[in-house]
This record gives sequence, C-alpha cells and structure tokens, in this order.
Amino acid sequence: MTDYQRRIDYSMPRQCGLFPPPPYSYPNMRAIVLLFRCISGIKEKFLPPELKPIEYGFDAIFFSEYPDSTVGPYYENLILLNCEYKNQHGAFVLNIYVDSDEALAAGREIWGYPKKLCDIKLSPIEMSEEKKIVHGSLTRKDITFLEIQGQLLDDPPGMDPKGMVENMPLFNLKLIPDIADNSKFALRQLTRTDMKWDNFTKKFGVKTDYIKSKASKYDICHDVLKDAQRDLGGFYVECDQTLPNGVILK
Repeated sequence: MTDYQRRIDYSMPRQCGLFPPPPYSYPNMRAIVLLFRCISGIKEKFLPPELKPIEYGFDAIFFSEYPDSTVGPYYENLILLNCEYKNQHGAFVLNIYVDSDEALAAGREIWGYPKKLCDIKLSPIEMSEEKKIVHGSLTRKDITFLEIQGQLLDDPPGMDPKGMVENMPLFNLKLIPDIADNSKFALRQLTRTDMKWDNFTKKFGVKTDYIKSKASKYDICHDVLKDAQRDLGGFYVECDQTLPNGVILK
C-alpha cells in the first residue's frame, strides 16, 4: 500500500481523508475475465439514455485480486455491458463489488462507480482432474448470487487482454443525491475512464466451465445473466494495473 499521508480537504473526513487522489496503482494483480452476451433488449433496461447497447458484442465478468494497491489489498468484481457513446465503443459499469471500505469509498466518491461491499471469493490456480481451474463467487446478505469457474488453457488467449482492456474504456454514470430534494440529483455526470494493464507475467486463454447466477432482491446480476449466452470463454492474467483520473463526457 502507498504510504499513508494525512491530507486535508480532499476526501472525507476532511481533516484526515480516507483515500488519496488518483492515479491508483495495482501491482501484481491477477484477474479472470469471463465473457457473456446479453439477450436482445436486456441492456436497455440498465444503460443510461446517453449510451447505446451493442447487442452482439462481448459483455464481461471480472474477478480480481489486488495483493497491493494505492488503497491497500482487496478483492473486486465487475459486471460490464458492451455499449457505445457517440460511436465510441466501451463498457458500461453495471456493478462493482469490493471487500474494502477504502476501495468502496474511493470508487464511489472519485469515479462514481456503483460499488457495494461483498464477500468475494477467488481461488488460486488449482489442479482438478489434470486441469488448471480458477473459481470465484459473490455473497451478500447470506445469498450467493454469482459463481464462476474457468479452465485455464495452455494456449494464450484468442484475444489480446491488454488491447481489449485499453480499447474498451469504462463508461459510468456518477450520481450524488440532493440533500434537500429527493427527486433530483446534486450531481449527475456521464464519465469515461481508461484503465491500463502492463508488465504481464501470465496470460492464459480460459474455457468457461460455468457462470451460475441466483436471484436476489439486493442485487441485479441475475437479471442480466439469467438468459445470457455464457459459454464464450475468456482469459486469465497476472500483471500491473493503473486506474487514472477519468473524463467527464456529459
């Protein structure tokens, strides 16, 4: 973790902020990314009106472990929906789950990411019947609502993970409620952030063994995944990640 330096008037509490400003570094992270494809008509329910769904693109589930970062070690999950803004392709951040209060607060307050605290499991690479596998799960309020498992292939991934991530900016809708009027927002910003991956130590293609979702009134993952095509494979990486400041689109 970056050495903590007390800072005034950047983040709350103002006299001794919880987190520092970007850019954020995530050295030696690891991630499994499984692709899926929403059925037609689903993404419109969840995208802000400024974004247009790409019906035949790849949507994605990320499970990541950050053994070290600017805000300390934590686990994370992202659900991303392939879309476009004014003919620029990207991925809308539908949900992010983390298991650290610093990561939760920084993600929500700086970038406006839709983060929730969650019990996140992500296995190391394991051997099962002479196959290398990685599995993960999300549990909130005693409901395990997402489980994944992928088989690591000896061949490199069919797509370039670095190119995919860096050519797929993250679109997000940052919302802050108004303190006096519950019918409006104090802040509404459509944003873009360009994540970077470098210094790869491992890159594998992945065959999807399963993506299992379960309905929960507290989370919407199942609403997106229940009828989706889930056998599209993905990739596994170990590398360094950087999350910079974003750009306000609207």
